[in-house]
Amino acid sequence: MTKPDYKAMTQQQLRQYILSHRDDSDAVHEAVLRVQQYGTTLNSVDELRQFVEEKRRQNSEP
Repeated sequence: MTKPDYKAMTQQQLRQYILSHRDDSDAVHEAVLRVQQYGTTLNSVDELRQFVEEKRRQNSEP
């Protein structure tokens, strides 16, 4: 099976892909790299989850 081009995906597409393919560590790795590009350091998958939840809450606030 061919892996998708994660770098070509938008942030939303990558997020949806990871939610559907939670066992794809390459996709998660790409998501972590993108977060780190914004100056945030993550040390675990749990920290990535917390980061995503925080961003989700910020985006849903009026």
